Amino acid sequence: MRGSHRTGRIVALGALLLLVAACGDDDEAAAADPERFCEVTARLEELDVFAVPPDEARKVVEEVRGLLDEALEVAPDEIRPSTKIVVDALIPALDVFAAADFDQAQIDPELGAAAFEAFLEDEVVAASDAGDDWFAANCSTG
Repeated sequence: MRGSHRTGRIVALGALLLLVAACGDDDEAAAADPERFCEVTARLEELDVFAVPPDEARKVVEEVRGLLDEALEVAPDEIRPSTKIVVDALIPALDVFAAADFDQAQIDPELGAAAFEAFLEDEVVAASDAGDDWFAANCSTG
């Protein structure tokens, strides 16, 4: 159980990192919208899929996924690659949570550990740092 709780917090951290590192998809020429990107990432930062009961977590995860999609559409060009890296690490973690029926206590320890490890990879840490720097420089915090 302890590992599941830690895994849950790591997934939440991934969501936070995502906000900071944001998302980007180069498959289509999406219109960058830095202001909207800041709004989307700020909302993502407010959400904690692990702070609510499983029946509510399902809705929060759906909102997070929708916001991630939107962030991918509006991410500024200079952080799209970093954002995509973080999102690519986050989505499988959300999938692990969904497979556990949105209940931290039911997260498969091996899958949870793999999701946690993804956030520790050098590429993900560097992408997160790049997003953090961009967010701090470009988004009003209050």
